[in-house]
Amino acid sequence: MTRALLAVVLILGHVPVAAARTRAVRHSSPYVPPAAIVAAAQQAAQAAMDSGVPAVQIAVWHRDRIIYSAAFGVTDKINATAATPRSVMQIGSVTKQFTAAAILRLAERGALTLDDPIQKYVPEFDTSGATITLRRLMSHTAGIPLSWQLPGTGSFGPATRAQVIQSLNQQPLNFPPGAGWSYSNAGYMLLGYAIESVTGKSFADFIHEEFALPLGLIDTGVCGTHNLPLPEGYGGLVPGLSTMKPPHPSAVWSSGSFCSTASDLARWAHLLATGYVMLPSSYVTMTTPARLANNALVGNGYALGVVRQPILGHPAVWHGGAIEGYQSFLLYLTDRDIAIAVVINAYPAKTAGDPQLIALAVAKAALATTLP
Repeated sequence: MTRALLAVVLILGHVPVAAARTRAVRHSSPYVPPAAIVAAAQQAAQAAMDSGVPAVQIAVWHRDRIIYSAAFGVTDKINATAATPRSVMQIGSVTKQFTAAAILRLAERGALTLDDPIQKYVPEFDTSGATITLRRLMSHTAGIPLSWQLPGTGSFGPATRAQVIQSLNQQPLNFPPGAGWSYSNAGYMLLGYAIESVTGKSFADFIHEEFALPLGLIDTGVCGTHNLPLPEGYGGLVPGLSTMKPPHPSAVWSSGSFCSTASDLARWAHLLATGYVMLPSSYVTMTTPARLANNALVGNGYALGVVRQPILGHPAVWHGGAIEGYQSFLLYLTDRDIAIAVVINAYPAKTAGDPQLIALAVAKAALATTLP
């Protein structure tokens, strides 16, 4: 069965996990997007491409459907392959909210609790006597270093669980768990290994079976698995951007290995917030900014795999991602049920190519428009 046909089957069969379990996402007649959103997206995308970004994907979700989805530029400069809304691209750290959602789903089932120590599921990880909980790892308050690194090879080639943990065991904590906030890709690698220990499945398979298939996110998952490609993006700030060799998925795994499209991401943000991925109480937990051991809130609004901070005067949940050759930004305006996703195939890129700035330009247009 093709991915396109399977997507139709899955969307038609989709049901939520919250209390209103018989409610389905409705897909009505074709929708003409507001001219203001179209103009803002086109202008922002053109500015990004003028700055050297080869391709830009933008999607907007409102209430029960995608109201705008477009792709600009090319995914392959040599062959001039036009980007489409179905062009699968890497999303970097936006992966983390899928990992956090997986942990919360397992907590709903009673398979674990957020305050379980990581040693319970990854006993080979040496915490040097510190108590590091899943919750601390999810909120980047565990003190885990930013990344792992295999001596002599860096952290871009294929990596085993044993290699990653061996590397982490040789690094001291940045601070005692709960004493501060420090972004950690390595901490999210540990969460992925915990998911594998609990479920007996690979992280890629669990995400595919739990989220991608039932939610109709047919272009989303770990790059290079389940018929998804491992695409190459572009990097460099000088004319003639060069292709960037992507890290092996196992090297970034549950911290940043996902591929997706802007349309899938916008849809995911809505489903996540409206009971289709987890119970409403779990979503509240996921989007409540973390607290340190002294009960102080972390200053940047980071919660569990997402940031909860106002944007453009509206309550919002968001996260960005960057990985060799790609950048992404996913914004959900909670009071308006508007999700905006942007993915570009360049990293690093000039300011005009920043997907967050592109998303904000589109968000301004959406907020200024009367939507049905």
